[in-house]
Amino acid sequence: MKIYTVIAAASLMLAVTSAAYAQKRMVRDVEYFPRSEFYLQYGTPSVMELTTILSPDFHDEVTNGQTRNQKFSGIAGVGYNFYVHPLASIGVDFGYGYGSTDMYMSEVNESGPAGAPEYVCKAVVMGYSVHVSGSYTYWQRGPMECSGALYLGVTYMDESVTDAVSDELVPNDHLNFSFHITAVKFRYGDMVGGFAELGFGYRGLVNVGLSIKI
Repeated sequence: MKIYTVIAAASLMLAVTSAAYAQKRMVRDVEYFPRSEFYLQYGTPSVMELTTILSPDFHDEVTNGQTRNQKFSGIAGVGYNFYVHPLASIGVDFGYGYGSTDMYMSEVNESGPAGAPEYVCKAVVMGYSVHVSGSYTYWQRGPMECSGALYLGVTYMDESVTDAVSDELVPNDHLNFSFHITAVKFRYGDMVGGFAELGFGYRGLVNVGLSIKI
């Protein structure tokens, strides 16, 4: 019984290896298209988050407010690209991000300095995004390639504020237009590859991930 198990396992490994090698040769052939790419990625917080939640002050008429204990999840995403040309693809991308901060306020005293800030509420923001994309590979050599991309879509912002006194939750959900521009994306690998990219928008400044081309 054991010999049959060993033979079956060896046959399976050989089949997987052969398929992977054949796929590798096809992916590296620039004439092989259309083809598909699936990817997982993780990015730093977006520029919008960094310029608001990380700011020590509120960006409105309340100048005596402060934010503390900021937390970010970064931007996690999954996507799919379909190559309509050996160097060009269109796709769809889904992302999620989380951020929170504690807000403190201090009373304004015209006759003297303001008192110590007091905790007033906790703000939480969860973003769910969906975008369509277009990308173009402008340099390719063997398993290495560089590309750029544009993402356009919407982000559903699930915002809530919990008051420190009443513990009351005040929701503020809304839908926003969002975008991302990838200036440089470097990918290394044939069928399975890793990538890193620099960009501006909802995906964050820096992204890293893994993708598979089939």
